[in-house]
Amino acid sequence: MTRFPSLTAALFVAVTIPFLLTACAAGASSTPNEHATSSPNATSVAEPSPTPEPSAPIEVDPALYVDEYVPGVVFGVGSGAVNCQIQEPSGDPAVAAWGCAVGEAKTWQWEDTSFADFCAELESEAIGCRDGLVVRGAEAPTPRRNTDADFGGFTASHVLAAGERITVGDVSCEPVDDGVRCEDSASGHGFALSASAIDAW
Repeated sequence: MTRFPSLTAALFVAVTIPFLLTACAAGASSTPNEHATSSPNATSVAEPSPTPEPSAPIEVDPALYVDEYVPGVVFGVGSGAVNCQIQEPSGDPAVAAWGCAVGEAKTWQWEDTSFADFCAELESEAIGCRDGLVVRGAEAPTPRRNTDADFGGFTASHVLAAGERITVGDVSCEPVDDGVRCEDSASGHGFALSASAIDAW
């Protein structure tokens, strides 16, 4: 009795199994591991977000900031602690007179400002300085006098909101925190005024 079929089967198994094992190993090495995790040392760096550009102030219409009892353009800022007025006495915006005053809770004193001597002289003349600044034409700012009824000596019915700006001729004013900053673009003179600080140039 011959055993060729058994020998043939044994040879087939001996040749086929190593071949299948080699193919499986090659397939396993070429297939990416879906469950592999990144190296513990790998870190992701977030791109810094760009800093937004400050938006330009919104220009308001000066015609909306008038009062039948006060000449010129009148407005308040912040909580209304600072009030302002821009007049054109000669009808020419280039020679406008403008100013602002602190109406309440002022914490600065004239003696502590660059206007100390100016106000001391006015005091000696029984005039004195009030709580604000005035600019006439191309002149530098000066303290508002006790004889000045205008330039912020009232509570304005219209208030500039944060981010707004009002311009009459060359003079522009805008709120800064709870105060105001005004400047004449032609002369370069202006001031910043609030209940807690005063600066003029």
